[in-house]
Amino acid sequence: MQQPSQPSPSHTQGLADSAIDAAWAMLSPDLELENARLLPIVVGAHPRSEVADRPLANRLAVAIRQWQRAHVERESARLIPLVMSDLWYLNDQELLLQPTITIGEPSHNAASAYYGTRLPKAYVVDGKLQVLADLAFLEPSVTMWGVDAHATRTALDWFIARQMPAFLESIHS
Repeated sequence: MQQPSQPSPSHTQGLADSAIDAAWAMLSPDLELENARLLPIVVGAHPRSEVADRPLANRLAVAIRQWQRAHVERESARLIPLVMSDLWYLNDQELLLQPTITIGEPSHNAASAYYGTRLPKAYVVDGKLQVLADLAFLEPSVTMWGVDAHATRTALDWFIARQMPAFLESIHS
């Protein structure tokens, strides 16, 4: 939905709104968010998580939307990938029932800690990173982290390349 251009208030003159426009083009701020239609991508409510993990989560959300456009014909059948904090996620019983992906080390992401004790190891580089998931996706949740942001990015890259399509097929069928 295209909104008419409005003049910028004087205090915002010279500031680009392209990031806001791009985000709202992908996910309208007016969209009705029903928990049953969400695919939570959970990061920690910690400054380190905001800096290191949220950009990875946003990248994953884009990759999921691209896959969905190519493989799930009806838009209404697509779960909405939504990046959110662990505090919001863990305190909403309905969200806990949804397929979920968590990103970030358990010391900074309580949702990763929660799934870290419940999911089997799917991909591990000892002392560097791990991705935990039931690769049959009977438990439709995945958690991943590394010893630093670069290792977490490697875990995410592995998941996107190797397991994301199977995960998304399992939750959209």
